[in-house]
Amino acid sequence: MTLWIDIDDLLSHLLHHSRPSGIQRVVFEIGSALRNLAGHNVQFVRRGPGATDARDFRTVDWTMVETVFREATNSSIKPGSSSVNTPPLTVQALEQVAPEDTLSAFLRTESRILKGLAGLPRTFARLGLKALRTRLDARRARPELPTFSEGTQLADVARPGDVFLTLGSPWHHASYSQTVRWLRDDLRLSYALLMYDLVPIRCPEWCNRGIITTFRAWHQDILPLADTLFAISHATAKDVRAYLAEQDIGTDIPVHPIPLGTGFGLSDGRMSAEALVREPYVLFVSTIEARKNHALLFRVWRRILEDMPAERVPTLVFAGREGWLVSDFMQQLENADWLNSKIRFIRNPTDEDLRRLYADCSFTVFPSFFEGWGLPVTESLSMGRPCVVSNTTSIPEAGGPLGRYFSPYSLDEAYMVIRETIEDREGLAAWTAKVRAEFRPVPWEDSARAILDRVL
Repeated sequence: MTLWIDIDDLLSHLLHHSRPSGIQRVVFEIGSALRNLAGHNVQFVRRGPGATDARDFRTVDWTMVETVFREATNSSIKPGSSSVNTPPLTVQALEQVAPEDTLSAFLRTESRILKGLAGLPRTFARLGLKALRTRLDARRARPELPTFSEGTQLADVARPGDVFLTLGSPWHHASYSQTVRWLRDDLRLSYALLMYDLVPIRCPEWCNRGIITTFRAWHQDILPLADTLFAISHATAKDVRAYLAEQDIGTDIPVHPIPLGTGFGLSDGRMSAEALVREPYVLFVSTIEARKNHALLFRVWRRILEDMPAERVPTLVFAGREGWLVSDFMQQLENADWLNSKIRFIRNPTDEDLRRLYADCSFTVFPSFFEGWGLPVTESLSMGRPCVVSNTTSIPEAGGPLGRYFSPYSLDEAYMVIRETIEDREGLAAWTAKVRAEFRPVPWEDSARAILDRVL
């Protein structure tokens, strides 16, 4: 039996964005762990050229995916940065990786990704090419790896009883239900889906209108076709079961929560040599969007500054990117002069930047209204930093007994917990030591085993 994993969403995201999102990182980590545990019983597919045929899925060499992903996440070069003194590497040099007429559909896509290196300094681009060639050489040196040619049609190699697993977020594919019906009816495969959350359904006020419509329609079409559902938390699993019942989709579809791996290797990665923030600070890692509740922290810091001398109040650092439904909030920050610079925004930090930010902060905060899990919470704890967090949805699962909690709807409660943490330096030091001594990261292999136990 083979587990076929759709990674088209992961590859498409890498093509159109400078860095992978949280969901794409989860797809990669679970995919890697599944491959490591089950070997060639796990294979990967993506849509064919044009992506118009709902039945056109092609096999993908995981070695190539690893190469592209690692280059995207390990780069210390900021998106958009360039070297004035060094000419960029030419596209022609990048295409020397392999002749264009021998590239598979996936490798041609990968070539387009690598062309993005052309705007970076020559030395970095050469490092990217060197890494790719090293991976290609390693793949050729291991004849046991490919069990069939890259780019093979899924219909030619899948067998009845195999399982097709969606780990990502292909909600923009309106024809996905046609794909699943073809998989089930024609190829006789079982279909499994990983659920992250139901935010656009449960809390549409925090989402872009297009996402609400697309997400709702996609899940109404797909969920009735699923043989097995996985969820990244017990809270999400409970919510999905309730939704299946509400929509009369069927309570007989099993929903299995899986343990979610801890972080994305930040604790083992490189760190920026220079401090990004010199003064004491509290860190909030998240895209700035309405659901994440940055506005609550703005009000908390404004009140703390009213009640305490400014020199005793740490800076509040937002680290992430600007998302949707926050234009008014961003204008409020500008109008308030970012509380006289007591709030700072570090845009699009690299992994090296994030590791430095975690290492230098006093503690972290995460006041989100709704989460499917709470990756920044476990990431903070894995970096040895205490986290003051929201007490809703799945977040207490992520923080466990090492977190300190408040209602994201209560300014008074958030103010009290955060101010006490700021003022009690000895208590914070003891809490930090407790986090470092007691937090146990969850290996991504645990996530993969929970899936394999149900499908293979």
